[in-house]
This record gives sequence, structure tokens and C-alpha cells, in this order.
Amino acid sequence: MRKKNQNFDVDLVEGDKQIQVLVDKKPVGHIEQADRGFVGYFGQQAVINQAKNQDEALQAILASFNLYQ
Repeated sequence: MRKKNQNFDVDLVEGDKQIQVLVDKKPVGHIEQADRGFVGYFGQQAVINQAKNQDEALQAILASFNLYQ
């Protein structure tokens, strides 16, 4: 089953020290590497502080995006 709010394109753009998360070609957040894993930001708000990997940080960002869409 498809839901309208789950129907979007996600692109990851790697930069120097962070990965930009784009949804439908619009920036919604980024992922940074930290001392204890990865930090995921939705806008300027950190939504996960100690993700084990980039995928876990990405899932937290997309979950926040899905809530506020």
C-alpha cells in the first residue's frame, strides 16, 4: 500500500564533512560524523545523536520529515 506522504525521492550529496539529505531535490537535513557515530539533523535540529551508521541517521531524518510533511 502506498501512502501519499511516503511517495518522495531521496538524494544524498556527499560534501567535505557532511552528507546533505535532499527530498524531492530540496534540502531537508544533513548527516555529520561525530566521535561516537553519526548525528542526523532535520533542518537545524538534531534528531539522532549517536547513530551507529549513516543509514540509521538517514532513517531518523526521514521519519522526522514524514511527521512534518
